Amino acid sequence: MTYKKVYPTEVLQGFTDTSMFVLMLYDPIGEKKVPVTIGEHEAEMIILEQEQRQARRPMTYQLIVSMMNAFALSLKLVRIDRFEEGIFYATLVVSDGFNDKEIDARASDAVVLALHQAVDIEMAETVLEETGFTPQNDDIELGNTLSAGETLEELEEELRICEENEEYERAEEIMKRINKIKNGQ
Repeated sequence: MTYKKVYPTEVLQGFTDTSMFVLMLYDPIGEKKVPVTIGEHEAEMIILEQEQRQARRPMTYQLIVSMMNAFALSLKLVRIDRFEEGIFYATLVVSDGFNDKEIDARASDAVVLALHQAVDIEMAETVLEETGFTPQNDDIELGNTLSAGETLEELEEELRICEENEEYERAEEIMKRINKIKNGQ
């Protein structure tokens, strides 16, 4: 199986369902984005790591790292190996300095550990092709006003439908537009 390096770029909160979050992984070579649905707790941990902030008490991933350090283990790599029935499956490659072991993990947990330990995240090319999309409108400035006959409620309903249908690229565009309108930009 061949893999490509991916990078976590942002965590988007669901607009109509605020308990839903989407982690966007980015393949800079193929210029694809992969949306990974994650929970609120995982989103919080990823944001803490991306912003290099500390929680008051150790988070679960920090406990895991402390245990690994206590036993002279290191995280070498995170791989996202497969996508089945809407679920991403990941593997942690852990080393004791002599042998590597592969440990099954949830993709969101694996990404948090990779960010914390500054190790690469790789995704199987088959998974990238199956779940990724190429952003089409990133270079188009989204309007900050409503079109004739369009209401903010209509945009919010369109966003809700996109989220339900897992049309994350369009949902991201609509969310940016709604935020610009609400912020008066």
